Amino acid sequence: MAGLLAAAAMLLPSAVWTCLVAAVLGLTGVVLFRGNRWRSGALLLGAMALGLALLDAFAGLLTPAPMGQGLVRKTEPRWWPQPDPIMGFRPLPNSEAIATATWNGEMIYRRTYHFDAEAARVTPPAPADADTYLFLGDSFIFGQGLLDEEALAAQFAKASNFKVRAVNLGVPGYGPNHLLRLFDSGLLDRYAKNPVRAVVTWIIPAQLARVTGDGSWLGSSPRYVLENGVPRHTGSFNEYRLLNPIAGARYLLGEQFAFVDAIGRKQRQDEQMELFVAIMARLQHYAREKFNAPLIVVYSWPDEHANAGSWAGAGMSQPELVSVLSRLRRQGMPLLAVDRLTWMYDVSKILIPHDGHPNAFSNELIAGELKKRLIGS
Repeated sequence: MAGLLAAAAMLLPSAVWTCLVAAVLGLTGVVLFRGNRWRSGALLLGAMALGLALLDAFAGLLTPAPMGQGLVRKTEPRWWPQPDPIMGFRPLPNSEAIATATWNGEMIYRRTYHFDAEAARVTPPAPADADTYLFLGDSFIFGQGLLDEEALAAQFAKASNFKVRAVNLGVPGYGPNHLLRLFDSGLLDRYAKNPVRAVVTWIIPAQLARVTGDGSWLGSSPRYVLENGVPRHTGSFNEYRLLNPIAGARYLLGEQFAFVDAIGRKQRQDEQMELFVAIMARLQHYAREKFNAPLIVVYSWPDEHANAGSWAGAGMSQPELVSVLSRLRRQGMPLLAVDRLTWMYDVSKILIPHDGHPNAFSNELIAGELKKRLIGS
């Protein structure tokens, strides 16, 4: 029975299934074992395992479904982006990756992503003395599921008649903490040789959890803590969890059981909002200090005009998320609402099917608005 339980833990897709197997084995032990102690122990094991499974199932019902749930994504090479000592993970210079996504066996997309000598996704060439616009962010900036020329940075270059250099430094899975690390590690200093006119990023509610490392892919990512209201880099999330075993155990159990992850969630969300706003303020400071450029924030985020209630992907209410936007506005950050450009279109017109990421048409609309704001009509 111990061997069966160990095999289940290794082979089954989640801890909940392992708990169900343990419950069945416990009940089997009540029937097969001899002696009250063995039978009582088996009954206790089965009851505890069943209780854990039911708690986790109930907590899972209360947890918002992640974007693209049910979509099967694959990349070639498999481990892409590659590990990076500074950023945790990052595309390699002069490389390419093939990404595919399927839904119930149906191909949704198959795209080849190309990267230049600076590990930025390829964008249209520009004149040697062209002004530079940096696009930093996660899969929304990167253009996941799209051709190179369909991503936001490339669309912005096209809308500007290819007279500007638009640099696509988006990486799927990044959070604002990664963008801050790009600045404070000096990785963006190379772009100061030509005038940088703006730094553009795109925020979504799911990024709130990334600033505290709440994601299975974020262990090697840069970790920041607030000191006197200013974010300070402390290493990676893995390093912190190794040095703080209680925090590490809490994280590992939360990854396996939804009800463990729900413990202290409100306190953790308050921490995430504070850290998120502070990191965004620091990004704005760096954009001004290094490039004398504004930080432009594109947002797919509930604002004052959104329906009240819980917002999928963040597990927070609309008023809580609106408060984050309000604080960014008070810091003088120019904000661009995606919903105000796309509300009149059906979802099928503006998003990749079953995926949730913006499609080429959405990026074209946003690029046009950015061009009006930053360069003029």
